[in-house]
Amino acid sequence: MSTAALWTLWSGVGLVAWILLGVVVDFMVGNPPKQYNPLWYLVNGLSFLAGVVTKLFRHRWALRIAGSILTLGAILGMLGLVTLLLMAANHFSVWAFRALVVILTYYGVSVRGLSDTALAVYAPLLGSRADEARFHLAVSLGRDTAALSSSEMIRATIETVAESTCEGVVGPLVYGFVGGPAWLWVYKTITAITVVVGHRDETYEGLGWFAAHLDDWANWIPARLTGWLILVAAGMEGRFHHAHTVMRTDGGRHPHSKNGLTEAAMAGALGVGLGGPNTLGGVVSLRPRVGTPENPLVPRTILHALAISLRATLVFIMGMSLISVVWTGRWL
Repeated sequence: MSTAALWTLWSGVGLVAWILLGVVVDFMVGNPPKQYNPLWYLVNGLSFLAGVVTKLFRHRWALRIAGSILTLGAILGMLGLVTLLLMAANHFSVWAFRALVVILTYYGVSVRGLSDTALAVYAPLLGSRADEARFHLAVSLGRDTAALSSSEMIRATIETVAESTCEGVVGPLVYGFVGGPAWLWVYKTITAITVVVGHRDETYEGLGWFAAHLDDWANWIPARLTGWLILVAAGMEGRFHHAHTVMRTDGGRHPHSKNGLTEAAMAGALGVGLGGPNTLGGVVSLRPRVGTPENPLVPRTILHALAISLRATLVFIMGMSLISVVWTGRWL
């Protein structure tokens, strides 16, 4: 394949209209059922491979090497697969290529999924159905929620909205804008394998060591961009300075900078305090407190967080569109 042909497949700046159409489809349709969702197969395939590797290797350094090979293999495999699909579609017709860009983007972003997840907790809390809210929160986060109070569930939901704005929306679109759908799916593979093996516990400290660090590196730009987008969204309510102060002072306290920056920016935008104990598999993990609790954590705070997230997404989409038009001199 020539360099020019590869540039066509791996450049997203000229495909922004079709990438954004994929975002619109996602917003209208939402996440597909798991049997039609490639992310479901990706996560389960990686989980199977991780289980095999942990049975074969026991030593920490052996697990680190095996985990690095597993991570790089998954990334290169996804890059090659999506590139071949794009190449075949482009060879068939330009419209098949554009349709595939829309489909791959639809499967790779989660604007509607982010909203649906938050609203699935908000609605029961509004109706004083705490057990139902705990169930939906446990499904979406994988955390132990049985002992959570309403305010703690609201806090966890807001943190999820902030993190998902980066990992589910801005991050995929940054990589899609720079490298087209192929690199969008490289990013999705990195986040998926981090979910599977990137935990900081005895089982995965070795196997997920490389994946966890790679996830931090891959999100270095998306996390900071998301934080600033949240600041811009907060500025529309006159809270830019406060949100910026919280992001600057508290954003580095989280063990994962990608989450710390976005959560701190969101906390400052809402005027609430986030962070605290999270329980996973019976193990309590203490997260640093961020933000100043000016306002109480009530169900409508979830809606406020969603509004800021969607506003930040729209600002980013407008910026992408403007850069694309200036760069290419055309809309489509």
